[in-house]
Amino acid sequence: MISLRCLPAFCSALALSACATGRPHTPRAAIVPQVDYHQHLVSANFAPIAKHAPRDGKALLAELDSAGIEKAVVLSVAYTYGDERKHLPDPDGLARTENDWTSQQVAASAGRLIGFCSANPLRDAALAEIERCLGLPGMRGIKLHFGNAGITLRDSSHAARIAQVFRLAAQRGVAVLVHMRARGGANYGAEDARLFLDKCVAVAPSIDVIVAHLGGSGPGYSVQNDSVMAEFGAAAERGDPRMRNVYFDVASNVAEETTPQEAALVAKRLRQVGMPHVLYGSDLSVPGGTIKAGWALFRTRTPLTADELRTIAGNVRPFLRA
Repeated sequence: MISLRCLPAFCSALALSACATGRPHTPRAAIVPQVDYHQHLVSANFAPIAKHAPRDGKALLAELDSAGIEKAVVLSVAYTYGDERKHLPDPDGLARTENDWTSQQVAASAGRLIGFCSANPLRDAALAEIERCLGLPGMRGIKLHFGNAGITLRDSSHAARIAQVFRLAAQRGVAVLVHMRARGGANYGAEDARLFLDKCVAVAPSIDVIVAHLGGSGPGYSVQNDSVMAEFGAAAERGDPRMRNVYFDVASNVAEETTPQEAALVAKRLRQVGMPHVLYGSDLSVPGGTIKAGWALFRTRTPLTADELRTIAGNVRPFLRA
């Protein structure tokens, strides 16, 4: 038997094939994301709510440096002050202060941190605040948190309010990142994915729309809510045009407690929507305790190929280059 490794023509073909891909064959362990698409800072006002030590832009940059990651999307937590369950005084004033502080932090990062504005969209002042915030230095997108705000797209009045935010985003040409999962995960599933495409994405088809946490939350991947990603995956596979600019972050979806079966399900859903539509994110309370450890967990526990990991790690959306 002749080993193909001995044949020069075969070796030349392999070399040409490698060159044709246009991508260096970085060892799997050396693959690192260029961007963390899901990060938060902790202001003095937010610290007692989050029960987390203060964390400013400099602290986040140090963590990114340790992980070898160049940039991060910083999602303002201004929405949290409008959560009626917290009974906070002057929630709209607190939201403005949080957005202002977030802008100051990202503006001082020499372009490495990109800010997303936020507010509870059910508040009367929300649209005006988001529009004001988008004029602040370093703020290039909008963060919505349906669970925190008590939003369900099954309520037509809620859907109409969210559609207003998406129209504003389209007018300003900015991306929107959405934590879709309802409070407690109750009454939430495939229907909500269909409503999201119908009521939100369809009114702003030209902007990047990022679904946080694979449509769930974290840590881990909620099999209970898997019908959400199954619906998005089916839409992508049938070529639904509304999926063209929809992306999915994997922030904290693969954790220490993730089982092989859950990790395999995550990989299946990622392949359905397509790796170019998958964005790496780690979140504030990242699995493993550090941004570097969080990526290592995702890289080693999710059964993806090295090429698939390279695609995810190299996904850089245009709004990051502005």
